[in-house]
Amino acid sequence: MAQMGNDFSAPAKTAEDPYLRAGDSAQGTLARRPNVRGGLWSSCLLSSWLMLGLFWLPVGMAVTPGSHPRSLYHWTLALVLFLPGLVVLCRRRGELARRWLSCPPLQLCLLLLVWASVTLCWASGPQLVERVKAPIFVVLYLSAWLAWSLQHSRGQVQSLLWWTAIALSAAALVAMIVFPWRNVVWHHRMIGLALLDGPNLSAYVMACAFLWLTQLVPPAGPRRYLGWAAMLVLLVFVGWTGSRGSWAALFACLVGMMLWRRDRLSRGLAWGAMAVVVLVLAAMPSELMHRGLSYRPQIFHQAMAFIEARPWTGLGLGSDYRVIAGSQVLTHSHNIFTNVAIEIGLPGLLLWLLLWMWMGWQGWRHRGQPLGAIVLVTWIFASVALQVDGPSFLQSPRPEWLMTWLPLAIALQLRLSA
Repeated sequence: MAQMGNDFSAPAKTAEDPYLRAGDSAQGTLARRPNVRGGLWSSCLLSSWLMLGLFWLPVGMAVTPGSHPRSLYHWTLALVLFLPGLVVLCRRRGELARRWLSCPPLQLCLLLLVWASVTLCWASGPQLVERVKAPIFVVLYLSAWLAWSLQHSRGQVQSLLWWTAIALSAAALVAMIVFPWRNVVWHHRMIGLALLDGPNLSAYVMACAFLWLTQLVPPAGPRRYLGWAAMLVLLVFVGWTGSRGSWAALFACLVGMMLWRRDRLSRGLAWGAMAVVVLVLAAMPSELMHRGLSYRPQIFHQAMAFIEARPWTGLGLGSDYRVIAGSQVLTHSHNIFTNVAIEIGLPGLLLWLLLWMWMGWQGWRHRGQPLGAIVLVTWIFASVALQVDGPSFLQSPRPEWLMTWLPLAIALQLRLSA
């Protein structure tokens, strides 16, 4: 982890030290100024701490051990991400406050989080105080990402995402190897480990890692073989989940990628995706059609009824509601946009849609850069996948964060570093 910037970044330029006298070395000067040396050590420690937390947020979802991985994951995440994020927020409160209050997308995000918190005043269900933590966690996460990424090169940020995707591919490989010995509800559908306890969300996380690698695999050198192997593992995992939403979203991404990339990898992935679709439709159409539409039209109809009942205020952030789908009783609308409208009303949905459209536009503007392309492909994927299964992004860290707050953080970094 400590070497995460070395593979993608150019050699760092050494800034001129205004305190360095003629004939002095930087090391000798720092030795005479222990307060400066201590400050540098403190900054380096905090930066490494933040990097570990930013790495752990996605990877921990797939590898946290124990019989109650969700609780352990959130405790460790609080220690390695939210605590240093709070330290950064306190130490650099002036600078971060100016960024939050002067950047229109950040203002929009802050308004959304404030409105979501206000809806707790009329929300139903237990643990209302616990739900306040979700908007606070989002602020800490975005502040931590911006504080770390804006002090490092884009190559180092790409390296962080590269190793995150590699770690997720390793978790996917382990999950597939031990699958025959796991006691899971879906005997024929792959699910991940730890917090990835459902086929759809497991597929979404691994598909995101695959999409990051499509933009980060170097065109030459030995590292490309590691990238290709990881991409193959992730594709097999996503295919094994049987998640048709992730399949459709991946297909849209791989074909759409040809709009801004003309290299052999993009063309190969796009033609390969189309060949797989044709092959499945010709040889195994039942794999796509035997589950029908999985009650999605009925679920959408009931979701609209909830929205019509309380269009402006919503039920309140995190409020309990039930949707009947055949013989199943669901706790969310399986669509992230209708769920937002149900919980925090049409004002909240409007704020989120504005932020969502800005994120896509930012990705398109920077599509020629790896980070901008990552934002764009993740945005396309999420725009399709979250239409059929997306409980909520306004909760404590969960798989949906990789398709919502993470690309938003990268988009904000691109906006502020331009």
